[in-house]
Amino acid sequence: MRKREHLPTDRIVFTVTLGALAEVPGTPFAYWAPQSLRALFTAHPPLDRDVARRPDQPKIADVKVGLQTSDDLRFTRYWWEVPMEAIAISREETRQGKRWVPFAKGGRPFYHDIALVVDWANEGEEVKGYIAQRYPYLQGKWEWVVKNESFYFRPGLAWARMVVSEHLSFSLVPAGCIFSHAGGGGQVFLPYDTLFAMCSLLNSKLLYAAFLAMNPLRHEKGAGIIAKLPIVAINPQTSTLTSYACTAYMLLREWATGEETATVFVAPWLLQVFWRWQQAQRQEAAAAEITLGLTADTEGPLPITGHPLACDFTWRYGVPTEAIAPLTAALARGVSLQALATACVRWEASLRQRLAEIQQAIDEEVYRLYGIDADDRALIEAELALLAGEAGGAEEEDSEATEDEEAAAGEDTEEAEEPVATALLEPAEHIRRLIHFLARQAIREDPDGIVPLTDLHTIDNRLERGLAWRVRERLRALFGDAALPTVEREIARALGQTLEEWLAHTFFTYHVRLFRRRPVIWLITSNPRGGPRRPPAFACFLAWERLDHDTLPKVWHVYLQPVLEGAQREVQQAEKRLATLRVQGGPGLAHVDREYQQAAARQQELADLADRLKRLLQAHRLEVQSRSRWVVEKVNEIVAQGYRPCRDYGVRVNLEPLKQAGILPVEAAWVKD
Repeated sequence: MRKREHLPTDRIVFTVTLGALAEVPGTPFAYWAPQSLRALFTAHPPLDRDVARRPDQPKIADVKVGLQTSDDLRFTRYWWEVPMEAIAISREETRQGKRWVPFAKGGRPFYHDIALVVDWANEGEEVKGYIAQRYPYLQGKWEWVVKNESFYFRPGLAWARMVVSEHLSFSLVPAGCIFSHAGGGGQVFLPYDTLFAMCSLLNSKLLYAAFLAMNPLRHEKGAGIIAKLPIVAINPQTSTLTSYACTAYMLLREWATGEETATVFVAPWLLQVFWRWQQAQRQEAAAAEITLGLTADTEGPLPITGHPLACDFTWRYGVPTEAIAPLTAALARGVSLQALATACVRWEASLRQRLAEIQQAIDEEVYRLYGIDADDRALIEAELALLAGEAGGAEEEDSEATEDEEAAAGEDTEEAEEPVATALLEPAEHIRRLIHFLARQAIREDPDGIVPLTDLHTIDNRLERGLAWRVRERLRALFGDAALPTVEREIARALGQTLEEWLAHTFFTYHVRLFRRRPVIWLITSNPRGGPRRPPAFACFLAWERLDHDTLPKVWHVYLQPVLEGAQREVQQAEKRLATLRVQGGPGLAHVDREYQQAAARQQELADLADRLKRLLQAHRLEVQSRSRWVVEKVNEIVAQGYRPCRDYGVRVNLEPLKQAGILPVEAAWVKD
């Protein structure tokens, strides 16, 4: 037994009888648990008597594990990879041509945005067929893997596969979703009017302590353990636990409106603060609304994603007054992004403080409901603090799957876990989020979804404005001509470089990270390795939403070819000047020679890119490293007749040929299984 130097002497040595240990289901070695905690398991019924195998107890909830696709790379996407009109939130819609359904895998406490969707066309026809084919020993019984289908699309509470801090991290899952088995996770189902109260209860420190008493090593977090948690009787209509969880859910959902990958995304937090400040000042905000495509009412702008899970979004709290109030003085001399970004930091700080108060109130109420006195509470919380420190804040859990199920799950992928932020977003990050959003909107709204990095003339001699120019125009529309010089200086400080440099060298990297290795803005560049800090000879951005068979041919012939021809003319002119100087002599020979070398290098860089595009558009085959046979097959399918993208296959498959062609920045290598 390890020594616990920070605890009193009487907590270094524990005296516990075997009979006392047996009070906890499974008789784990929960020597540290006080008697009052162990007694909860006999005094109160389990969360799910059926899974807990205590049929004599009242039925409180159904604890279930969900869908295992056995190949998530094939059957799951992030929601931003698929058309919004193809997302279903009911069984009926999956039979009416809508293919994708929100796929819940647990996450943060109270509210967790559901980033994934799963292919469930015709009620999962393809998933079920694949499972039956892949595992013939199941003899067609796909329900051994597609578990508890009758519970799909029902609201419930999902728990995270990660133990976070001192809580179990239960979040509300709305109706219209399919839930997962991932990492031993699952979902709790009970009447809707009891969900919020139960969410508070399950997110309390006391219930986490009960979980640890059953599972001291935290090696298991499956339905079998969750179902045995002791549940006190509460009236959800009168209990304060209902309002606590509801408030936390609403606050977190409203904060998510500033996250660009959230289903309820409205606008970056900085723009929301600016809009709220304008509203508070009773100024006209029409310019911002038009630029952002927002629908503003007295409560605030609404989500712009079109995601069906966002259709019921309403504002209740909004940006807190304490975040907005100081802006009047800060903006007295004009718009300042730094001041707006600082207000965003105050907003997040206010949110965290309110959530901490809610959590404390929940813990107080739960201790009271279970009759835990102050002394035992102190012992429990001391042990939780110790264990949290030893775990480093989070620890991954194992699955309860059988041997066959583990084999089937071996090729599943997990949604990238979002680490619980330990520090507030800095003001500079809020400014980066703003620039990223404006750049992405400019690319998405382009008619063909192709935007050059810098101004250029297309094959028909049409001037095509570069991305930096378009971002500046949006900044001008938002903040006005007078504010633009100040805004640009603040942007340069936040980015650590000019806007042009950031877009050329950093934007794509930032976007890949922000969009969890499934980018929807692609950068075609003649200088994929970056090299010296100079603009590439040619670069353009592509919008995933507009990607089709004509996109790359258009990049080559309409955008790149005129630039290449211009570079060839520059080389010819420089060559003539150099030849003349060599014959006639005179000063400037070294300078002209340097110009010639630079022009020749630029021409070669452009010619190499044209050659790569040409080869990519010809029939070929690729060697692909993937855990999914489907990914390998589909990558080669879309290049068999020359690159022919298919957006149904997702970003992972469609980006692979461009990666191997060497026309993307090296950070594109992050897009993998």
